[in-house]
Amino acid sequence: MQLFRFIYFFETIAAVLEATGPIESPVYGTVDADQIGEILLIDAYQEFGQDDAVARQEANQQLLDDLLGRILSGDDLVNVAQAVASTAPGRHFQVWMKDNRLEQLAVNAGAAGIVDDPQTGDWSAMYTQNGNQSKVDVFQQRNQLVVVNLSEDGSARVRQQLTLTNATPPDRPEGPPERIGYETSWLKNAYMVYVPNAARNYRVDYPQDFNVRPFAGHGRRQLGGGWIDDGLGNTMIRVVGWTPPGGQTAITVSYDLPPGTFTTNASPTDPQTDSLEPTSLEYRIRAEPQALFIAPTLTVQVTPPAGWGPVAVPGMQVSEGTATLSAVLDQPRDIGIRFEKRQ
Repeated sequence: MQLFRFIYFFETIAAVLEATGPIESPVYGTVDADQIGEILLIDAYQEFGQDDAVARQEANQQLLDDLLGRILSGDDLVNVAQAVASTAPGRHFQVWMKDNRLEQLAVNAGAAGIVDDPQTGDWSAMYTQNGNQSKVDVFQQRNQLVVVNLSEDGSARVRQQLTLTNATPPDRPEGPPERIGYETSWLKNAYMVYVPNAARNYRVDYPQDFNVRPFAGHGRRQLGGGWIDDGLGNTMIRVVGWTPPGGQTAITVSYDLPPGTFTTNASPTDPQTDSLEPTSLEYRIRAEPQALFIAPTLTVQVTPPAGWGPVAVPGMQVSEGTATLSAVLDQPRDIGIRFEKRQ
């Protein structure tokens, strides 16, 4: 799926400030790369109440106008362009071009925001979308855990869990009882979760007070149980619910991947039948990022079949045969964990 818009640009603004230097604001003072997100997403909402929303918007607009003027001045165009491009892998900067040739350049540069099953191995693509009128989602802290049980035939049972904490500051008021509005500390999110196209027996689990909310107008794309084809051949589901201040929410998808998905090498076991036995298994996953104020942490845990052991790599932890790797999900991550049969 291509997201044809700028969806989260504060990291991009920070990169430009890092390259060109700070900006002076009559309201916020000296604004540099380390402060920009905190100022625009948190401090501005604390300094200006709901009644002062216009003043906040004017102060923010002046800051962005000054930055845009610097970018368009051409004084340091090369460094600015490099700074903007550096934020594309994390989806902080995404573009769509009307001209197909220019669009292909954006695709090749990783700036088009494409979300698409890689068609090999496993795939993790888990997203949240703020459904409230507040900016509480900037406080969200996310962890993504992928738990895999490999079989000797190269198949796998996979469970992916997104855990979200609404880490609003404890001294922030909870807000109005209806939970909606500028000053609420309640978080309302839509959780959009994909599974690989090869997945079978997929299901989603979520809190009791959450609901599956299919997209309107996708009548011909419904796959049952709230799952849909996103229009580009990818399978996804959308779940909506509330998380209280300081609360935590977990959304889990589980599925099977077919035999041969993770088999890398095989040797003949019976020359009469040409039967093959795997000598190496490699679990592979492509994990897609979402542009968030606080980058999520991805943890992958893979348990091989009996008689197999992991091939150690830097950063790997092994406990009772289960191999674990973790990474900050601030850009696309390709993780591979290889297992060999013990002699």
